[in-house]
Amino acid sequence: MALDKNRHVVAYSIANGEGTYRLVIPNGKDIDTIDVNHVGYQRKSLTRSSLKDDMTITLKEGCFLLKEVKVKAQRIQSTGATLTYSVAGFKQAQDRCIADVIAKMPGLEVKADGKIEYQGKAINKFYIEGIDLMGTQYGMANQNISADKVKSVQVLENHQPVKSLRGVSFSDQAALNLVLKDDAKAVWTSSANIGLGYGKDILYDNRLMGMRFDKKRQALMMYKNNDTGKQLGDEVLDLAALLKGRTDAESGLLSMTSQNAPNLDEDRYTFNHSHLVAGNWLWKTGHDDELRLQVNGLIDQTDMQNRTSSTYLTLADMPVIVEDEDVNNTRSEWKAEANYQYNGSKSFIQNNLKGYLDFNKSKGRMTCDGRNTAMTVKPNKRSLTEDFQLSHTAANNNVYHVESYWSYHYLPGQLLTINKQTERLNLSFFSTQNALLYKLKMGRHYLNNELDVNYDRQAIAVAMGEEAEQENTYQLFRVYWTPSMSFAFSKQQVVVKTRISYAHQAYRQSRTGHLWVDPSIQWNWKVSALSSFSADVGYTNSPLTGKSIYDTPIFTTYRTQKINQGKTAVTHDLRATATYKYANPVWGVFLNVSPMYARTSGNILYENVLNDRIFTIVATDKKRATETTGLSGHISKTFGWAKTLLGLGASFTTTDYCMLVTGKVNVARMTVTSVALNFSLRPTRLLSVEGRSSVSFNQQKNQTAPQLSSGSTNDWEHRLNIHVFPANGWMLSIKNQLFHTNSEGIGTSFFLDLAMSYKTKRWELTFSANNIIGSSKLEQHVLGNTIETYMATHLRPREFLVNWAIDL
Repeated sequence: MALDKNRHVVAYSIANGEGTYRLVIPNGKDIDTIDVNHVGYQRKSLTRSSLKDDMTITLKEGCFLLKEVKVKAQRIQSTGATLTYSVAGFKQAQDRCIADVIAKMPGLEVKADGKIEYQGKAINKFYIEGIDLMGTQYGMANQNISADKVKSVQVLENHQPVKSLRGVSFSDQAALNLVLKDDAKAVWTSSANIGLGYGKDILYDNRLMGMRFDKKRQALMMYKNNDTGKQLGDEVLDLAALLKGRTDAESGLLSMTSQNAPNLDEDRYTFNHSHLVAGNWLWKTGHDDELRLQVNGLIDQTDMQNRTSSTYLTLADMPVIVEDEDVNNTRSEWKAEANYQYNGSKSFIQNNLKGYLDFNKSKGRMTCDGRNTAMTVKPNKRSLTEDFQLSHTAANNNVYHVESYWSYHYLPGQLLTINKQTERLNLSFFSTQNALLYKLKMGRHYLNNELDVNYDRQAIAVAMGEEAEQENTYQLFRVYWTPSMSFAFSKQQVVVKTRISYAHQAYRQSRTGHLWVDPSIQWNWKVSALSSFSADVGYTNSPLTGKSIYDTPIFTTYRTQKINQGKTAVTHDLRATATYKYANPVWGVFLNVSPMYARTSGNILYENVLNDRIFTIVATDKKRATETTGLSGHISKTFGWAKTLLGLGASFTTTDYCMLVTGKVNVARMTVTSVALNFSLRPTRLLSVEGRSSVSFNQQKNQTAPQLSSGSTNDWEHRLNIHVFPANGWMLSIKNQLFHTNSEGIGTSFFLDLAMSYKTKRWELTFSANNIIGSSKLEQHVLGNTIETYMATHLRPREFLVNWAIDL
C-alpha cells in the first residue's frame, strides 16, 4: 500500500502466487511510505526512495490479537436452484415439530391439513436426507419430527424428481429436503408422549414413535391415540400427487355425514376417540434403486351435534329446512403401499402397488323440521392400483418413456332414507391408462410424440328396500396422439402441445364417438436470478363419467335425491393461468401473484324440487357455461430483528353461472374475497408473539331475479398466541382466538387457552387448560352457489390435560 503523510492509502496492489506485484502511483500524488503486510506476518514499512524495481521484500512471522469477533450465519442461503433455510435462524422457543418452523420461513406455507406450499404451489417431494421415505404422505413427518433434530430445510426449486429427465422435462414445482443434525443421523431415536386429563370425560393424548435416517435405510413408525379433538387422519392424507398426476381419489356417491367446518381449530369442535398406527420403511438396494413400504391404519369415532337452517336459492319461494343432527361417525381405514424405484442418470423405473380398505359408517338421529328419523350411511371402499413407469434417455439425449396404470375400485354402500327405506348402492370402477412417449432432441429443442390408450368401465347397481339391484354400465374407450414441441431460448422455455383423441362412450342405448383436438401452450421465463414468470393456456374436452350420467333415482344423502339424463355428454374447458414469482433470499422477501381465467361450457342445468322434505335434483336438457376469474397472491418478509416474519395473502374470485328457478334460467354471480395477515416475532428473550388475522367476504347475487339473491356474509377471525419465558426451561403460553361476523343474530365468540411447561434436554412436562373462556356453540353463516346455510356447532367444554414427553 502506498501511503501519504496522513497515512491515507493512495494506491495498492496484491501480490500473486509467486510474490510479484505491480504498484502504479497516480500522477501528482506525494508518497511517504510503502507498507507491506500479510496475515500471519509483521507489517513492514519502506520509504519510497528505498523501494526499487525487482527488489525482494522479506517479512517476519508474527501474530496479533483480534478484537471480539461475532460469527453470524445467514438465515437463508441461495446456491443455484437450492435455498437453504437455517432452522436455528427461524425456530422460536415454543416450536416443537418441524412444521412449526417451516410455517415461519418466508415463501413457505403449511396448510391446515399439513400440505406444504412454496411460492403458492404445492411441493412435489418431501425428502429426508435426500431420500423420499414418506411418498405422498409426508404430513406424518412434518408434524412429528422434532425441530431440534433438523439442522436446515432446503427448497429445491423447479425440481424434476426423475434424474434422467432433468434438463429435458421442466417442472414448476419445488421439493423440500430436511437436513438433520449429526446426532440424529444413522441412529435409532424414539420418543413417547403420555397425556391424561379431564373435561366432560377422561381425556387422553398419547404417542409412541421410533425412527432412523441414514443413507442406506430409513424408518419412521408411530402409534398415536387421543380424544382431545386432534384429527389423526390428516397425518396419512395423500398430500402430493404421484408422477403423472395420479391421485387414486376415486370416490362414490355416498359419503360420511359431515358438517360445515367452522373457522376454528378442529380440536374446539371435534368430539373423537382416535387411534393411528403407521409404519414407513425404505431400503436403498443399490446406488440408484430403492424399495419403500408403507402401512397405516386409522380407527376413529367422532360424535357430531349441530343444527343447520338451509335456504334453497333455486326455489322460487326460497323454502327453509331446519335440521338437528346427533350422529356418530366411525372410521376404520387401512392402507398399504409398496414402491420400487430405480432412478439413474440415464434410466428410470418405478412400480407402485397400493391397496385400500375401509369399514366406515355414520349412525345417529336426525330431526328434520320436527320429524324424527334414524340415520345410517355406509360409504365403504376397497381399491387396488398398479402403476408402472419406465423412462430412458439415450446417449444422444433422445427420451423413450413407457407407462401402464391399472386400478380397480369397489364401493359397496348403504343408506337409510327419510322415508325409512334402505338404499343399496354398489359401484365398481375399472380403469387402465397406457402410454408410449418418444422425445427427439433437436439442438436445444425437443420434438415429442405420445400415444395413449385408455379404457374406463363404471358399473353402478342400485336397489331400494327389497327390490332387486339394477346394474347399468358406462364405458369409455379413448385413444390419444399428442405431438408437442419444446423450445429453449436462453432463459425461456416454450412447450406447444396438441392432443388429438378419438373417444367412444357407451351407456345403455346412448353411444357416441368423438374426435377432439385439445391444444395447449406453456411458457416459462426466468426473468432474472430473483424472478420468474410462467403462463399456461389450454382447451380440454372432458366426457362425463358414469356417476354423472346414471339416470336411476339415487339418494346421495338421507333426503337428497339425484336423477341424471342417462345420456353421454361432454364439457369443454378453456383455462388460462399465469404466475409471477420473486424471491430475494438476501432481503428475505418472497412474492407470488397468480391471475386465472376458466370457462366451462356444456354444464347441465338441474331442476330442483322440494317435496315432503325430499330435495330432488333432476337433470334437464338445458346447458350453460360457467366462467371464473380470479387473482391470488402472497408476500412474506423476514427480518433479522427478533426473528420477525410478516406474511400477507389475498385472493379474489368471481364466478358467473346459471341455475334453474321454476323452469326459468337465472344468471347468478358468486364473489369470494379473502385477506389474511400473519406474523411472528420474539422481541426479547422473555417474550414470543405469533398471530393471524383474516377476513372473508362472500356475496351471491341473482342477476335475473335480484329478490332471490342471498346478500353477503363478512367473517373475521383473529388469533394471538403469547409465549412468556420467565426462567430457563419454563414457558407460559396464552392462546387467544376471536371470531365475529356481520350476520344478524350471530354474536362474537372468544376463546382462551393457557399452558405452562417445563422443558429439559430429554423431557418436557406440560399442564394445559383449554377453553378457559369460550362458548358452548358457534353460529356461522355459510353461503354457497345454490344454498344459504345458518349453522350452529356444539363446541368442546373446559378441559385440563397433563402431558409428559420424553426422548427414549
